[in-house]
Amino acid sequence: MNLKALALTSVLAVGGIFGSVAPASAGTCWFENYSGSLSPTYCSTYVRINANGHRVVDVVDYEGTSMTLVFWTDSSVEILYTNGQYNGQRVVATWYFDDDGDRRIYVGDFEMSLRV
Repeated sequence: MNLKALALTSVLAVGGIFGSVAPASAGTCWFENYSGSLSPTYCSTYVRINANGHRVVDVVDYEGTSMTLVFWTDSSVEILYTNGQYNGQRVVATWYFDDDGDRRIYVGDFEMSLRV
């Protein structure tokens, strides 16, 4: 067995033991867990410029729900759901940068944080 094959076999074996590896585009999100704190999870994030020239963040959360976030300088964020149970809905929330530099988002009583 050559060295490359051995290395690949080792990576696959370790990956199988410790779970799957997050894709390169994976970001870290934290979602309200309804016990007064946030629970970390991986989410797919993609930063792009939309047709209107605004910088937006596309997010797919841990449940597969897709949303587009448009962050405004007045501390508001538009959340446009593009699939899942909220498909087609638009929600306006507030946001700020927390101490870790993550974007903390509040939608009513619900809270989430996003690292991009």
